[in-house]
Amino acid sequence: MCKEEKVIDRKMELEKMDGFELHHRLSQVDPEMAAKLHPHDKRKVARSLQVFEETGISHSELLSRQHAEEGGGPLGGPLKFPNPCIFWLHADQAVLDQRLDKRVDEMIASGLLEELKEFHRRYNQEKVAENCQNYQHGIFQSIGFKEFHEYLISNDQCSPEASNLLLTKGIEALKQVTKRYARKQNKWIKNR
Repeated sequence: MCKEEKVIDRKMELEKMDGFELHHRLSQVDPEMAAKLHPHDKRKVARSLQVFEETGISHSELLSRQHAEEGGGPLGGPLKFPNPCIFWLHADQAVLDQRLDKRVDEMIASGLLEELKEFHRRYNQEKVAENCQNYQHGIFQSIGFKEFHEYLISNDQCSPEASNLLLTKGIEALKQVTKRYARKQNKWIKNR
C-alpha cells in the first residue's frame, strides 16, 4: 500500500468515528483549531487530526507558519510560483447569474441527466440501498450530483408529475449552488 493510500485510509478511519469524540481528541492536541471547528464538521476535524498525526505539529501551528512565510498573509501561505500573473474577469452580478443559469440549462440539454443517471446506476445505487451514501468524499461532493439525489433515487418509483417536480427541484438547486460557488470564488479573489 502506498503512502497516499494510507493517508486516505487514515482520514476515512477518523471520519467514521463519532464527531464529538474526534473533536475531543482534537481539543487535546490542538485547542486553537478545536475552538474554530464545530464537532459536526467531521471532515475538517478529521483533517486537523490527520495533519497532527502525520507531522507531529498542530494544524493551527502549521497554518500559522505558512501565514508567516514571506508572501503569506491572513488567507494562507505564499503563492506557489514567483511573479504570478492573475487574470480576473469581472461581470455584473445580475449578468453573471443569468449566464450561470443559462450554463446549467445547456448542461442539462447536453446530457447531464443521462450522465448522472448512469453514474448513479453504476456507483451509488448500492450505497443508497444500504442508506450509507456519503456526499463528503470524491466525486460525490462535487456540485451537480447531490442536488439530484431525490430525483435519482425516486426514478421509476413515483408518478411522472412527482418525478418532474423532483427534477425541477434538482435543476433549481444546481443553479443556486452554482451561483453560490461563483460568489465564493469572487469573494476569494477580492480578498486575495
